[in-house]
Amino acid sequence: MQAIILAAGMGTRLKDKTMNIPKALLPVNGIPLIINSLNILSIKNISEVIIVVGYLKEKIKETIGNEYKGMKITYVENDIYDKTNNIYSLYLTKNYVKEDFLLLECDLYFPNKLIDYIINLNNDCSILVSKYNFKTMNGTVIIFDKDYNVTELFVKSKQNNGFSYDDKYKTVNIYKFKKEFFLKKYIPQIKTYMDVESLNSYYELVLGALIYYNNDNIKAIVVDENLWREIDDENDLIIAEETKWND
Repeated sequence: MQAIILAAGMGTRLKDKTMNIPKALLPVNGIPLIINSLNILSIKNISEVIIVVGYLKEKIKETIGNEYKGMKITYVENDIYDKTNNIYSLYLTKNYVKEDFLLLECDLYFPNKLIDYIINLNNDCSILVSKYNFKTMNGTVIIFDKDYNVTELFVKSKQNNGFSYDDKYKTVNIYKFKKEFFLKKYIPQIKTYMDVESLNSYYELVLGALIYYNNDNIKAIVVDENLWREIDDENDLIIAEETKWND
């Protein structure tokens, strides 16, 4: 199995800390975020990790190298990282996906056991989620039916005044994709969206469109919110530093 880590962005909400270091290398409890992810992936039978780099890319390459704890490391460069968003970074991986894979954002801090919830699933797309918490969460949310089929996805821009979070679950930003679904259905839709709309957008928007048409096996996997931290700003970093796991 492969894994993809998106690590091209500038981390503008952490600009005081990311002037000279990419967000992926920010340390939490002494370990850079991306190294924490790689350490966990290395014990999960992952053969190759594809890392999309952009901002301060050489620092990531120098830190990790071309092999890490038995895993091949492949770099995909987003040279227009300052003009695009994660939809374009994900699109750039299309020629490197050879197997089913895990998709992770580089700004996640999580323990070993979190990956166990998703790694062995065989849905077209599996999405780790947690019940929405106003105090700690911000971003894409979903709803699902009694069988955990995802029925709707809302990116932040669609969460207008009066939007109800009562039945919503926040995406952890860890996914598992079947290769066939990704290459034959998701990537063509991403390309269409970018051709018509923008490169400066989010891959979740296109996934939401596929969910809307309700013809794919896209499932939610609910995990405890205390099993992960997303680092968007300095407050998130403080909360992550205070988090310890025993695994």
